[in-house]
Amino acid sequence: MTQNDALAAYLGPELFERLDWGRLSHAQRDAILSVFRVGLGAGAQSGSVATIDCVLARGKVVICEDGSHWQARDRDDAELIEDWGAGSMVAIHRQLLYKLDPYQAAEVELLRL
Repeated sequence: MTQNDALAAYLGPELFERLDWGRLSHAQRDAILSVFRVGLGAGAQSGSVATIDCVLARGKVVICEDGSHWQARDRDDAELIEDWGAGSMVAIHRQLLYKLDPYQAAEVELLRL
């Protein structure tokens, strides 16, 4: 089983296809794989990949297509997130939101409504 096969099995074929794995750079692939390796190594599915559904309050609030809500921890992170905008694919792990193309990261907290 290749890394691609393992990741496709873990994410499910629909989400894996949406990643468009073949078009990602090696650095982007490594970033995605590292999120899942850490989570799987800890014995928990602690990483997730989602698309940003919308960005509110000048980047302070992110709502992902999976229904999760995140809050930027500071103004610099909010500015980054606002620039990313809706439709950006992100990986979420350990209170970090990673944009996959180009690779950037912002600190976030789960927003409970």
